[in-house]
Amino acid sequence: MWMSAAGDMADEQLLSRLLIVRHGESVAMAEGIVGGPRGCRGLTDRGRAQAAALRDRFASGREPEVHVAYSSPLPRARETTDIVLPALGNGPEHGKLEVHLHDDLEEMRLGPADGMTWEAARERFGFIQPMDQPYTPVVEGGESRAGFRHRVAQALNDIAAAHVGKTVFVGCHGGISSAAMAMAFGIAPSHRGVGVVTAVTAITELELLELNGRRLWQVRRFNDAAHLAAVEAA
Repeated sequence: MWMSAAGDMADEQLLSRLLIVRHGESVAMAEGIVGGPRGCRGLTDRGRAQAAALRDRFASGREPEVHVAYSSPLPRARETTDIVLPALGNGPEHGKLEVHLHDDLEEMRLGPADGMTWEAARERFGFIQPMDQPYTPVVEGGESRAGFRHRVAQALNDIAAAHVGKTVFVGCHGGISSAAMAMAFGIAPSHRGVGVVTAVTAITELELLELNGRRLWQVRRFNDAAHLAAVEAA
C-alpha cells in the first residue's frame, strides 16, 4: 500500500519483477575489444568464477524464486546465464528453465567498430560523446544513445507484460542496467547530470507496479554484487 499526496491509502499491485544481471568479466573486456556479435568471445576464467558465485547466491535461497529466464544472445551474457541457470526455477522447473534469447537485450550496437580494439575504433571513427549528441549515432552505422535507450525500454516493458505475476531473470550487459535505471526514473537521453556503472554479475531489481490504475517502475536495488566478495577472496 502507498500513501497518496492527499493522505489516502493507495492500492498497489505487483505486476512483474525483473532481475537484470550484468555478465561476468569477458574476453572482450580483458582485451579492450568492442564486444558486439563479431567481437564477443564469451567469458574469461575469472568471469566464469564470478558467474558461479552468482549461481551459488541463487542456490542459497536468499533470492526471489525465478520463473522465467531471458538472455542477450551475445556469448558473454548467454554464458553467464547458462552458468546461473541450474540454480533458477521453482518446484519441478528447478534447474530446467528454458533461456529465451532476445536480440534487443544486446549492448549498444556500434556497427563497423565491432571486433576492433577500442583504441583503434576511436582513432578510425572518432566516436561522438553520447551525452553531447544523444540523438546522433555514436559511430556511423551504429546506435545513438536515444535509440539504444528506446530499444531497451521497449524490450523490458515487453518482457514484463508477457510474464505478469512472474519473476524474470534477465542476463545482459552494463548498458542495459543503466538504460533500465533511466527508464525507471524517466531520465531523458539528453540529460547530462547522471551516469551509473554496474559491476560484473551485479543484480539490478525492478518491479512493475500498478498503482490506482497507473503503471510505474520501482527500483528495489541497484548494482548488488555482494557475492563477488567470495571471488575476490579466492
